[in-house]
Amino acid sequence: MYLINRIFNPEIYQGRYRHRGYFEGWYFKIIDKHAKNIYAVIPGVSKTKSDKHAFIQVIDAVSGKTLYKRFPISDFSYSVKEFDISIKDNYFNRDGFSINIQDEDFNLKGKIGYTEVVPFPKTTFNPGIMGPFSFIPFMECYHGIVNIHCGIEGVLNINGRDTDFSGGYGYLEKDWGTSFPKSWIWLQCNHFKSENTCLMFSIASIPWLTSSFDGLISFLKLGDRFFRFATYTGAKIKKLSYENNVLEIVVEDSKNTLSLKASVSRGGVLKAPKNGMMDIDITESITSQVEVVLKDRTGNIIFSDTGNNTGLELAGDFRQFETKN
Repeated sequence: MYLINRIFNPEIYQGRYRHRGYFEGWYFKIIDKHAKNIYAVIPGVSKTKSDKHAFIQVIDAVSGKTLYKRFPISDFSYSVKEFDISIKDNYFNRDGFSINIQDEDFNLKGKIGYTEVVPFPKTTFNPGIMGPFSFIPFMECYHGIVNIHCGIEGVLNINGRDTDFSGGYGYLEKDWGTSFPKSWIWLQCNHFKSENTCLMFSIASIPWLTSSFDGLISFLKLGDRFFRFATYTGAKIKKLSYENNVLEIVVEDSKNTLSLKASVSRGGVLKAPKNGMMDIDITESITSQVEVVLKDRTGNIIFSDTGNNTGLELAGDFRQFETKN
């Protein structure tokens, strides 16, 4: 039952029977209502032949300061029925987390609740953002969207200072598998002037048998409307360029065209997995800005807005995704 349940519920722990060359991590993004405090908290596990441990990563997006805190794998526990994990006295689920970390220069303690959660829409043949690729057992890396958008309530004591996140916005996604792709671009934002709006875009180099392909997964949620752009839906990258810290992307399918223009800001260094080992450094910004325009095939503008507090990663040889003029 667990093997079936985990496919249709990608948010739960997937690694029960994986003992080496494996990683799994959940990405909790929290931003207060004034966007003065912007954090990501990432609990997870790393399993290799010589080293098995749990971890919690933290990034303070404003300062760029990051933390990678190791725990014995025996401190990690999980539910096989739902997303509910703990690492020592730190607890995480779909509805938020409680945390208690003491480190030399990064102390974090408190509880964050996610409210008015908007889950990722699921169907029988599309149990998650990866669509039919969710059923393929040999993928290098799997991606899951847990909470597209949510409110926040709660206070964290950060280095001795109480910080109230109530009234802010949150987001929750995850990754699992053996390694992150050798190259990728990831962008996510749910801070628009338009209420209940969320954007996610990702393109990555995906190993496939003896070759590879550029895999696209993306969505734009506008209130009750949901627009999905992915390799498996037939969406194509019409333009992708990066120059002077500006990333421009145009994605097109049979019905709509999505245009993104992101201004990349300073980021912090996080650890990413290779063969289960968390030893690759990547830079992530959560303070970038993105201009978004969605048009139908006749050129009518469906949506146009600018999003702030945008998460953005440009990793590996990401320029391989650039299109020719």
